[in-house]
Amino acid sequence: MPRLYTRKTEKGKWTAEQLQAAILAFNSGRKIRDVGRTFGIAESTLRSRLKNQNFIKPKLGRKPTFSFEVEKELTNHVLKLSKYFYVLTPTELRRLAYEYAVANDIEHRFCSSTKSAGYDWLGLFLKRNPEISLCTPEGTSLNRVSSFNETNVRLFYKNLEETMDKFKLNDKCTRIFNVDETGITTLQKPSRILGPKGQKQVGSIISWERGKNVTVVCCMNAADSFIPPMFIYPRARVSQLLGRGGQTGSLYECSKN
Repeated sequence: MPRLYTRKTEKGKWTAEQLQAAILAFNSGRKIRDVGRTFGIAESTLRSRLKNQNFIKPKLGRKPTFSFEVEKELTNHVLKLSKYFYVLTPTELRRLAYEYAVANDIEHRFCSSTKSAGYDWLGLFLKRNPEISLCTPEGTSLNRVSSFNETNVRLFYKNLEETMDKFKLNDKCTRIFNVDETGITTLQKPSRILGPKGQKQVGSIISWERGKNVTVVCCMNAADSFIPPMFIYPRARVSQLLGRGGQTGSLYECSKN
């Protein structure tokens, strides 16, 4: 007579919670074969997990090329380079992984002709290490990067502390404002549209083809109070139409450059 199983055991289909419940059931006095059938875990798996005291869910598929420690080292290297504005592109990271594997005699399945890891490795690496992700970088000038150093930062905070002591602003956050400017383009990027298949260029009506930037100067403090913004338009003459629909108290000026 064939055996009747209450639940079919499939490799890797159980969860860590199921494994913990199965261990508790076994410790309560139930037979290990009966526990495995109840929770859908193979008897051999339960015996090996009890022996090794490993109660986490297994990872199926191929074993990663690098160990957990090596991948964390690569992740920290990428984050450190990004901190100092020496960012890596996906292609450079794939080449770095290949060079690391070759230099340390690590067995790999990377492409020897291109001397880089594959796109599959990159995708799985990013999935295993969510601390890093693909980002769109913001252009930063070399002067700003070179000026942001310990000496200048210390000088800034020294001057700030002296100014706050001089005007007695240590406990008056309502009198300390931060001002910054940003550029808003008049050209809005059109969304993706439907068109004839195979046609390389499909037009969409917009207000400009190249667009212009409007500078907006904002100022606020830590007490959530703000000064109405100032708009600077790239034109020669000021018009009353520039402030139509704007916030009361805002300033509207023009500049040729």
